[in-house]
Amino acid sequence: MRAALTDRRKDGANLAARYLALLGLFAVLSAILTYPLAKDLGSRILGPPAPGDNFEYLYKVWWFKHALFDLHVSPFFNADMFYPFGYDVVLSETTIANTIPALPLTLLIGEVAAYNLTMLISFVLSGLGMYLLVLRLTGNRIAAVLSGVVFAFCPYRMAHLGAGHLPLMGTQWLPLLFLYLDRMIVHQRKADALMAALFYTLGALSAWYYAYIFALAGLVYVLLRSRPWKQYLWQRRFAACFSVFAVVCFLLIGPFVWPVTRVSQEGARPQSLRYVDHFSASPLDFVYPNVLQPLWGRWLLERYPLNINENVLSLGLVPVGLALIALSKRGSQVTTALAGLSLVFAVMAMGTSLHWGNTPLHIPVPGWLERIFTVGMSFLTTRLALYTVSSYSLQVPGSVYVPLPTLLLYLYLPFFSSMRVWGRFGLITLFGVGVLAGCGLQRLANRYGWQDGLVPHASRGLAHARSRLLGVLVTAALFGLVVLEFAAVPYALGSSSVEARPVDRWLAGHTGQFVIMEFPVAKAISGRSLYAMRTHGKRITFGYGTFFPRAFAEQRPVLEGFPSDESIALLKDWEVRYVLVGSRSYGSVWPQIKNGLSESSGLRHVLTMEDPPIYEGDRLLHLLPGTESAFVVDRIHIYEVLRG
Repeated sequence: MRAALTDRRKDGANLAARYLALLGLFAVLSAILTYPLAKDLGSRILGPPAPGDNFEYLYKVWWFKHALFDLHVSPFFNADMFYPFGYDVVLSETTIANTIPALPLTLLIGEVAAYNLTMLISFVLSGLGMYLLVLRLTGNRIAAVLSGVVFAFCPYRMAHLGAGHLPLMGTQWLPLLFLYLDRMIVHQRKADALMAALFYTLGALSAWYYAYIFALAGLVYVLLRSRPWKQYLWQRRFAACFSVFAVVCFLLIGPFVWPVTRVSQEGARPQSLRYVDHFSASPLDFVYPNVLQPLWGRWLLERYPLNINENVLSLGLVPVGLALIALSKRGSQVTTALAGLSLVFAVMAMGTSLHWGNTPLHIPVPGWLERIFTVGMSFLTTRLALYTVSSYSLQVPGSVYVPLPTLLLYLYLPFFSSMRVWGRFGLITLFGVGVLAGCGLQRLANRYGWQDGLVPHASRGLAHARSRLLGVLVTAALFGLVVLEFAAVPYALGSSSVEARPVDRWLAGHTGQFVIMEFPVAKAISGRSLYAMRTHGKRITFGYGTFFPRAFAEQRPVLEGFPSDESIALLKDWEVRYVLVGSRSYGSVWPQIKNGLSESSGLRHVLTMEDPPIYEGDRLLHLLPGTESAFVVDRIHIYEVLRG
């Protein structure tokens, strides 16, 4: 009895040591492959100050702490944003599964370090979650570690890291969801359904995109994995498990989903198919090598300037090669299901129409065929659709585009029309290929007798020694090639200082509460201008998020006309005291704006201040059009709005 107890304790200690070593491995890799994130933990964040969402989510990490612990108010409404209307924060991603767990860190070490640590932890947990899933499917620890590395450091995650997409970094819940879905299918236990519901909830509360993506991915996997359906799905035990899953998800997510349903009333939904179609991925995005890589990334990006935040979906040569090995000959039901899942979501990521490169693919056709196609698409997208959209904007005379299945989901699935960045569905393809890569390494291990993909089952004789050496070399080479393919160090999109602007410190020095506005409007509605509230503490008539209040959106054309008399009258109605005008952000039209300011009787110039440069380390962003705002070091002209 004592011997058995001692053995169990030893086994437990060995298991704990193994997982601590695994966590250490992923932590070290995370610190190295995201460099300089760990080095500048409390002073800088990765990515440019604009465009991107890094400062927005840095602000939200701070705001949840500030609202709950300093103001003692609900963090879901901010009366000082978009003044005088206020901002219902659920109109944007609240990423509860990130902001709430970050609260203790924010209280202890501040929001900057908390934000950066949340990013780093997502790499460690994504790797660990993938390890647990692939270990269940293969029983091979080395294969499981390889899959963890592939998934945690895939180009999709590295690209969204620099874009500041904190919600989309919550990928760690995906492999854990699939782990317990697979257990639920095979064992049909309610405990597994409960755990699957928990991890689905965490994914959904990380990003609303993931609420849809994870749900559809889980549905497709269950249907493919549980064949024959009579043996699995049509059983009372499975129905009970599904009921547990559905009820738990409803109870946990429902309170957060209900307010979000108002987005359809507050936020303007796209009316043009061209706008909806813009963020579709291209088949090329999946096979194109990683553009974030320091050795060849610049050369590749110069030849194919893809969307570096959303369309970096490279699968990698090593993962694809191992996945093909897993599927060679007759694969298992699991590998077949994963392959089908990966293919389905690759098609979904390609969006509403087929793209080649950055543009929709148009096929030349006779005029009569073009007319039939145009009428048919118009009928589908307006008369038959539950959520209508104009299809004419994608038409090119003398040709037709190629509609894809995602268009049907957009037209008919509730709330699907609130999404537009279809490339994000490619995460599931990357995930599926990552799992299959581990299965492929396990197949190699079985074929050549490498225990855990590394050493032979026996250790005697020259043949076994050679097999051991071969296993070591092959495994090391595979890990090295994966890291080489996916490396982005030093981080390709650079980093930004969170240092407060001099103008914000100047505003903070003014006692009392008042209202400010920034121009141009495009600069005002940015994460950095939002995060400035943390320093100056004043009300702002602008803000930043996924959707804007309807009242602000209706008045935006007036604001765009600044410094017109109408715009200044609106600022007076909104009780604005100071206007911050960024001359360099206006670019070539600044002389015209300057003349308008000097001629205005409603404004008085107070002083001019220089912004400090905060962005450094970029290797790629400057190569892409539309990223000029990242490099502007602005000169801020402060004007007082005169009353009377």
